[in-house]
Amino acid sequence: MELIDVIVFIPSFSKEKLIYFKEEFLEGYISYEEYYESPKYSSPVVFETENFLEMWKYVLDEQGRSFTFYFENTNEIFCPKAAIQVNIDGSICLVLSVVDLDHIKEYESKLKSSFPDDNCVVSYSYFMPISREDFYKIL
Repeated sequence: MELIDVIVFIPSFSKEKLIYFKEEFLEGYISYEEYYESPKYSSPVVFETENFLEMWKYVLDEQGRSFTFYFENTNEIFCPKAAIQVNIDGSICLVLSVVDLDHIKEYESKLKSSFPDDNCVVSYSYFMPISREDFYKIL
């Protein structure tokens, strides 16, 4: 199944926007990671847990704690996957992965109206940027 990503890029850290996205767009989604560590794939590991809520709280507690959360929802036919990426510089990517072209506009419209001051892009092969600079360079 090929997914199309609808991405909101937020240039600066906002705990409120992260919580809003998770509560409003990810109801019924579950994280499909079983183990969380920060920083991911590098050392030294500063924080590690097997509990999503502990990792979520850790990332939200302070800007500069980067992590990417991946979610899935087997009951959501048109948008089965999502992601939240918080970068070291505080920038944020919020992603909804949509199944077909018919629903892209719907999800894009919902994200744009919920995050009117932030950039929203649709991508077939776009990697989440690791910083503000990276986002503006790729865009």
